[in-house]
Amino acid sequence: MSGETSGGSSADGADGLEPLTAGHLFFLLHHLVRQREVALGRELARSGLTLGQWQVLATLSRLGRATMGEVAAFCAADRTTLTRTVDRMVKDRLIRRERDLSDRRQVNLDLTDRGAAVFRAASADVTRFNDRVFDVLSAEETAGIQPMIGRVLARLLDDPERVADLLAFRRLKTTDRP
Repeated sequence: MSGETSGGSSADGADGLEPLTAGHLFFLLHHLVRQREVALGRELARSGLTLGQWQVLATLSRLGRATMGEVAAFCAADRTTLTRTVDRMVKDRLIRRERDLSDRRQVNLDLTDRGAAVFRAASADVTRFNDRVFDVLSAEETAGIQPMIGRVLARLLDDPERVADLLAFRRLKTTDRP
């Protein structure tokens, strides 16, 4: 049959691919992120880190002292999972966890000197990995990705300040949502 792929579904494009729908785009993005996480996790294991630990170190390196809520928002992690990761990192002396003196419910996280050194050492490996994976895109393609992500996030979050903060990777003004 003309226009069918090996999976038996019709394809409109000359390249044999289905036309990209919103649902298929999110499916592909999910797989892209998941495959990158698996591959990067293998890379980080050489440094003795998990992906979750790397995300916490990278967030604290970028923001400095941060609350559990801020770290959870940047890592896009639920607090239960983050708490287990943080417990392990405190035990390994990579980060410090302290209660806020003015609000005992608030927990602040800081990198230790050891955590900062581990981050710096692993950072070179992560940068090499990211560059190797990302170099398949041209400068023009790369320049168009961030604005596209921003427009979709704006629809999802309905919070322009939060979108701007995420795109700039800066401290979020609100951290009540993931």
